[in-house]
Amino acid sequence: MGYVEMIKILYVSGSRADYGPARNVLKLLNSDVRFELSVLVTGMHLDVVHGETWREIVEDGLTIAESITGHIEGDSVTEMAASLGAYLHGMSYAISRIRPDVLLVLGDRGEQLAGCIAGAFHNIVVVHLCGGSISGSIDDSIRHAITKFAHYHLPAFEEHANRILQMGESPDRVKIVGLPGNDISSDVTFSREEVCFQFHLPLDKPYILVLQHAVSHTFNIADSQIVETLDALSVLDDSVLLANPNDDAGGRVILSRMKEYASKYDHMQILPPVASRELFASIMCHSSVLVGNSSAGIVEAMNLGLPVVNIGDRQSGREYQSCMINVDYKSEDIYKAIQLALHDETYQQKLLDFTKCVKYIDTPTEVVNFIANIDLDVGQYQKPFVDFN
Repeated sequence: MGYVEMIKILYVSGSRADYGPARNVLKLLNSDVRFELSVLVTGMHLDVVHGETWREIVEDGLTIAESITGHIEGDSVTEMAASLGAYLHGMSYAISRIRPDVLLVLGDRGEQLAGCIAGAFHNIVVVHLCGGSISGSIDDSIRHAITKFAHYHLPAFEEHANRILQMGESPDRVKIVGLPGNDISSDVTFSREEVCFQFHLPLDKPYILVLQHAVSHTFNIADSQIVETLDALSVLDDSVLLANPNDDAGGRVILSRMKEYASKYDHMQILPPVASRELFASIMCHSSVLVGNSSAGIVEAMNLGLPVVNIGDRQSGREYQSCMINVDYKSEDIYKAIQLALHDETYQQKLLDFTKCVKYIDTPTEVVNFIANIDLDVGQYQKPFVDFN
């Protein structure tokens, strides 16, 4: 048998939001002798405010090829758009130096789109995880744009695969692999007692985790939206952990309001940047309700059987909607939804029944086996467009 050269893979990661779900995929790739994996780090990973989470990648034993600082300071959509250009500039030169065989991305952030554009221009095979889903923000447009730059597609569900086919992609380049992050329970290594001790939470009472981000098309009212949520939380007897929002337009306003309420109400606290995926997974697992508009409500919470109060339309169109409690940005409705999530036995049983029925797919193995057999020459040719019938 002749020598087979290792496939050189570059994963683009901008934050814990993509790295967390992709983590076990990347660790499996890294342990496989068929691949040479490295990570191009950018975005919130490099931000001190968000905990410099690039350190998690190093602690997991992965190699960071380069770090690209592209974020432009500001809290509006202008800076968001300008940052995309900066990321594209930095990644173009980084990719030309690294010269991977495969560029791997997950999700729908600007950093991933910039990487895909640069990769496609360099005739590098682009593989996209989690394409074809829909939500309620600019993320949809970014996600679908990535689909058109990608050569291979690894969606989570059949419905997502069908949308990718509607965009003219070849069926033989689409493979359903399940939802990355569906194995989050394996990352839960801290007990409830350890979590409560670390964050000074009472053991005999539930605590609530809040993950609320600004939405691009309503970033100008992010302040009033988070105030509605915080007002609902302020009258609770239970402890509340407020996680940092994304560094998108409106994110700084949200964080400022969170700090204001945390200083005013003893039962509320800002969750400091968490040191590890295991600790964050444990915090989520042992919480009683997840409140906000984060995709973590779909990816991680549902697989943990965690009740979710989903606020607004940021996740509209996502899976598992029937098992979330969906409300608008109204403090009274949010408060009622939290009470229902905490105390309504019918809802809790419905959630339990759902989690028992979720079909588990070994996503890391599916992804690794697929990448091992892709055609590394497809990046050299114009992508075909397959008309949808």
